[in-house]
Amino acid sequence: MGWTVLAGSAHPSRVHVTVPRHCLILALGVTVSSSPSIVFSAFRSTADPRLHGWVAFRESVQNLPAPVRAVEVRDGHRAGPALTGLPGHSGIWRLLASNSRELGRSSSVYGTFSTARAHVLELKGQCDSMVTTVVTGPRAGTHGWVISVGGVVVMTAGRWYGAASASREASAGTIEAFHTAIVAADARHATESGQRGNRVLSDEERALAW
Repeated sequence: MGWTVLAGSAHPSRVHVTVPRHCLILALGVTVSSSPSIVFSAFRSTADPRLHGWVAFRESVQNLPAPVRAVEVRDGHRAGPALTGLPGHSGIWRLLASNSRELGRSSSVYGTFSTARAHVLELKGQCDSMVTTVVTGPRAGTHGWVISVGGVVVMTAGRWYGAASASREASAGTIEAFHTAIVAADARHATESGQRGNRVLSDEERALAW
């Protein structure tokens, strides 16, 4: 809707204006990132359904020539696929494309946010040392991948692929995305119902707990 001014009076008139999409996004105050990102998901208890989903998939990618080893984190908690021994609050990290599609996820669960983020930053400097192993899925014709550094699996796919070549190509793109990804400064917390929520943590909370 526009306005036409005649002899000091204003009258509404229809005006069609074509606005470029990127200008509209800026005008609406929407921030769109073209870079992949690494986000952290926190679990408030071992009963969190998202944690159970992560564990179930983590166990299914262990179809390897040798058992998958867990990462020994600095707080003494040895992360692994079993729920026994996990702290009440724990978390994982996920690598997301610019459209929020998951590209990969951590192979370990971490007892503190600071440990998880420090491990991600360490891994970002080891991308040239990352090795991909294509694995067979639980159903015929499905394939996935795991990525290891120094013989220790540090990242897994988040879904199964229909061909080994597609899985291998996806893993190569994942390593490239991991290298350029923006690392989140906070964690996403689950609500009591198991749905995701967000709240801002203090610096002390970020460092010591999820």
